[in-house]
Amino acid sequence: MELDFPFYLRAARDMYREVAAEWATPIAPKDILLNDYLNMSVTLNQLLVATNSVNLNVPGPTDDDEALVTLYARGVVQMLLISLKQQWTHLINLEEADLAVFARFPQMRLNHQFIGIETMLLNSYHQKRHTDFSHAWRSYLKLGLNELKISPATLDEAIRRLLKTV
Repeated sequence: MELDFPFYLRAARDMYREVAAEWATPIAPKDILLNDYLNMSVTLNQLLVATNSVNLNVPGPTDDDEALVTLYARGVVQMLLISLKQQWTHLINLEEADLAVFARFPQMRLNHQFIGIETMLLNSYHQKRHTDFSHAWRSYLKLGLNELKISPATLDEAIRRLLKTV
C-alpha cells in the first residue's frame, strides 16, 4: 500500500510533541486542539478556492498542481495531528479495500463535499464525536484521491516531505 498511515502517525507524533516555540502569539494549552481544527478549516477553504469549487460544481484547472498537492497533504497532516490529540488514531488507519470503496461514490459537486467535511469537523470538535471525525477523514481522503485525482504515490511523497521524513 502506497499510503502508510501508521508511519504517518508515528512521524506526526513528533510534530504533536513540538508545540511551536516560534509562534508569534503563544496559545494556551487548552486552545491547541481548537487551533488545529481552525488550521484544518483554513486549509479546506484554501482548497475550495484552489480547485475553483466556489462557483463551479467540478474542479477547474489550477495553475500549479504541485501547490495543490502540497496544500491537500497539509490537510492530511492536520488531520493526523487532530487524531493524535483526540486519541482517535485508530480512525486514521485504512486499508486498500477501504480506499477502493471511495471510487464507487463519485461526488461531482465539490462545494457540497467541502461543506460536508467542514460540518463533520465542527461536530467532531464541538460534540466530541469521533464518528464525525471518521466521516470527515474518509471524505477528505476521497476528495483527494478520487475527485482531485491525486495519486497515492504523489500524496505519499508530499506527506513525507511535510513530515520531514524524506
